[in-house]
Amino acid sequence: MNKTTKLQSAHDGAFLVNDTAANDPAVQSAMASYLESLKAETRRRQAIREGRLPAPEGQWGNWNISDRD
Repeated sequence: MNKTTKLQSAHDGAFLVNDTAANDPAVQSAMASYLESLKAETRRRQAIREGRLPAPEGQWGNWNISDRD
């Protein structure tokens, strides 16, 4: 028989975890840290869109792509 493990949601449904992970402080800390990095990236992207921060260099500009010389 297959053993199934009940999963529960953590951090407002962002993660599904088993009982061991739900009770492990290191796992909880890692999940919280990951969510905070996602929020920081969202804030940074919003600031770039609003013009408060400069856009990153390297992927912007004029691309002259043609198969003719």
